[in-house]
Amino acid sequence: MSLPFAQPSEPSEPAPASEPAPASEPAPASGADPSLPFLVGFDGSFRSLAAARWAAREAWSAGAPLHLLHVGQAWPVIQPISPEFVPVLGESELAIVTVLSSLAAELRSAYPGLAVETATAEGGPGSELPRAAARSKARLIVLGASGHNHHVVALLGSTALHVAGRAEVPVVLVREPAERGRRGLGVVVGVDPAGDYASVLDFGFAWAATHGLPLRAVQAVRAVGAGASAEQLEAAVAAVSTRHPGVAAECVSRPGEAAHVLVDESAAADLLVVGRRRHRPLHGLGPTDHAVAHYARSPVALIPHG
Repeated sequence: MSLPFAQPSEPSEPAPASEPAPASEPAPASGADPSLPFLVGFDGSFRSLAAARWAAREAWSAGAPLHLLHVGQAWPVIQPISPEFVPVLGESELAIVTVLSSLAAELRSAYPGLAVETATAEGGPGSELPRAAARSKARLIVLGASGHNHHVVALLGSTALHVAGRAEVPVVLVREPAERGRRGLGVVVGVDPAGDYASVLDFGFAWAATHGLPLRAVQAVRAVGAGASAEQLEAAVAAVSTRHPGVAAECVSRPGEAAHVLVDESAAADLLVVGRRRHRPLHGLGPTDHAVAHYARSPVALIPHG
């Protein structure tokens, strides 16, 4: 039976060319509990496969374990009408477990020392993934996002939207494909001058410190040289940078709409970090982070705050 899931590479496959295979176990990221896992929502698609590979590299760099979780609807209890009917349901469920096991083996081979666990759960992915993150005290959730097109709903997906807007931990959306790896360009942090962005800057600085990358704090303004907000941004960045003295940081104020500015900045970033206010109605995303989640050209980290 052909499997309706993206097949991961064989365990012997080397790490992508743009990211050489690691040779020794890294030191944990400073200030982070190395026991807290990175949780990946895996649905068997190519975008979730890209997310899993990205998360494996990042978890290895942070010295954290990796959890791969597939969430699906409960299998119905049905009285078989023929002997051939029962294996159909059984094989479909077994396919999920087989793909997860194969993917875990690939990631352990590519990143020696990386602890990878796999699990399946029943329920709706949009609600079960945040619950699983809370139970495991996950450091963050990683989900796959489709490539660029003009169909907004298909671009991200209802599950990713729900999780990104409701989770109490950071959610990283990885756009397919993720084979380009880290490019050494740096971390871009989108700052809302009117918001509480200390936690957003903290996340960005910690990520940049882990990978030895520069950080660029960007805010969209109505006009260049909007004095008060520019000074506030510089003061906030200076305060956070004292906890990460090895990170080279710059502050940039660009005229324009925040969504347009940040999507443009993402083209030259290894990671775009933006804040997401808690307790928003509907899908939980504001207009700026909603647009960035759909159209950014780099992985996007949505940090809950407020």
